[in-house]
Amino acid sequence: MKKTIVTLLLILTTALSVVAGPPKKLEKLARQYKNVEGFEMVSIGRLGLSLMRGVMNVSGDLDAEDRATLQALKGVKSLTIIDFEDTSEDRKKAFGAQVETILSDMELILEAKDEGDSVRIFGTEDGDRIRDIILYSRDGTLLITKGIIDVGQLGSLADMAQ
Repeated sequence: MKKTIVTLLLILTTALSVVAGPPKKLEKLARQYKNVEGFEMVSIGRLGLSLMRGVMNVSGDLDAEDRATLQALKGVKSLTIIDFEDTSEDRKKAFGAQVETILSDMELILEAKDEGDSVRIFGTEDGDRIRDIILYSRDGTLLITKGIIDVGQLGSLADMAQ
């Protein structure tokens, strides 16, 4: 009986790792590099983001645009920031190649280029919403958001900024 339960748990764990989406795969990859010199990773979960939003709301220094930004980001459940700018070029290229392999499964939403630097934004479109947005720059930055952002709210933010 114990062997059957252990076998089922192993099969379930394997199946879940295969089904895991790009954000989970990227976080797993980053954890493999966590002790490598030049790699830094910060993760903020649901509780941390809620606390940050609460502190910002209570501060009272928010204008209409800031409040709209907080509202647009309300659906974000976690945020992971990976900085690998200060690592060696070989490690940066190796990590970047692995990241790009994982991101090949996602839809490219936007690519911005400025003087040789480029930032690519990936995500999964779900009607008027975008799920699991990932910002990636080969220069050494990877930002992973899990959750949902409403495109309509982002559009209203863009209108306010003009």
